[in-house]
Amino acid sequence: MHYPTTDMDQMIEQLNQLQLPSSLMGSFDAYREESVKSAAQGLSPAQLAWFLDMLNRFRGPDDHKESLIDVFDPGMYTSNHPAWDAAPGTRIELPALTSEVAKTVDRDSEFAQIAREEVRSFQDQTSTYSDDEILGLAQIARSALADQSKVFQGREDAVRYLALNASAQLEDLWACDDDAWRKAPARQIEFDDMVAQRKSQILRMDHAKPHFNEADFACYSEDEIRTFAFDARNLFLTDRAKHLAICTRCQNRLEYWADLVEKFDRATPQRSDRADA
Repeated sequence: MHYPTTDMDQMIEQLNQLQLPSSLMGSFDAYREESVKSAAQGLSPAQLAWFLDMLNRFRGPDDHKESLIDVFDPGMYTSNHPAWDAAPGTRIELPALTSEVAKTVDRDSEFAQIAREEVRSFQDQTSTYSDDEILGLAQIARSALADQSKVFQGREDAVRYLALNASAQLEDLWACDDDAWRKAPARQIEFDDMVAQRKSQILRMDHAKPHFNEADFACYSEDEIRTFAFDARNLFLTDRAKHLAICTRCQNRLEYWADLVEKFDRATPQRSDRADA
């Protein structure tokens, strides 16, 4: 059965999209999402779906992605990057883009051989797309990669950029031997304060009932988190329960402590009500 969308449903959907970043990498990903939304304005959902389908066919059946922002992900192979644990910020260092690495490698290297084949393959995949479509997709890729200074010099430049940065084969090479990437200069990326931007967006939400205020953005103390973990009712007895809906950091902290409490309860022998013989 289909139920009509309510104001509360819309509010929850908006809050899910406006979670406060809990780390530097989270801030950077939020910036990428906003940049891609801006770059994709004017393109229909059907057109974006065709782009994703084409890119997944180019990548191969074992390397499909769920979205364009996942295809063009500058954070690949950065699971140990300190930005995952650092506080939210506005500056991050990441490895050079594959399209930049390609300018520095030896023409006879394995990298260069794979790159040439990938560019040829992508040219075939995109032969039915117009110049405007290819350049539009390249702008989306540029935004997702936070390649802030890139300017495309026409279709051929855009095709090469897309092929190199979407290539699953070059990703596999990186995973096996990242020497070429490590030799290339790292990127220093500065971006907007996404925590402040998310706060501003939440405060302006049309469907936010009850409304949020500045006090709702303050994280819970460790004592509060432990108290909530032992009895969730304590959270709703405070006047700051709304914070949990927008803060991934506090959500993760509460989940961690709740798991500890559950494990402790399971490990504690249950007291018997039977009298001793």
